[in-house]
Amino acid sequence: MDRRYLNLVLVLILWLIYFVGHSYGARHSHQVFKVQPKGEAFPPSFFGFLPKAMPIPPSGPSRKHNGIGLQSSNGEP
Repeated sequence: MDRRYLNLVLVLILWLIYFVGHSYGARHSHQVFKVQPKGEAFPPSFFGFLPKAMPIPPSGPSRKHNGIGLQSSNGEP
């Protein structure tokens, strides 16, 4: 091949790389996904992964609903 032809191909490839690089960077200035920020001060989850903790009631029956416990706790036979 001719040396002048190789120089022309090299210059064209360098121009192509230069312009592709500049046009690729121009695309990143636009926001692709429009995300709306949440208005809550405290999100309902820990970093968006875990649900908020709920208090667990005691497993035993309460004194109000336990008839046997009320009789024995008051001292009545």
